[in-house]
Amino acid sequence: MNKTTILPDGSAFSTAVIMSREEAMDLPLNKRPLCYRISGPMYMAVWDAIGEASSTTDPEKLSNIVVDLCFKIAEELEKKL
Repeated sequence: MNKTTILPDGSAFSTAVIMSREEAMDLPLNKRPLCYRISGPMYMAVWDAIGEASSTTDPEKLSNIVVDLCFKIAEELEKKL
């Protein structure tokens, strides 16, 4: 079954389920599809941070972007504890 995903910027893409959640979780962690390893919001946060960081030459702004992303990663990890 194909599923259309609408991204925050309004663009969309279709994906196909190639394995069930159970099949994915039976794989070794490093072999699982990315969607079973990090959350969708975390995936988007990384892309947003990279995009924002690539457009700045201000070292302080760049530092803030990196620190904000690190806090988002920490929050994601702490949810799983």
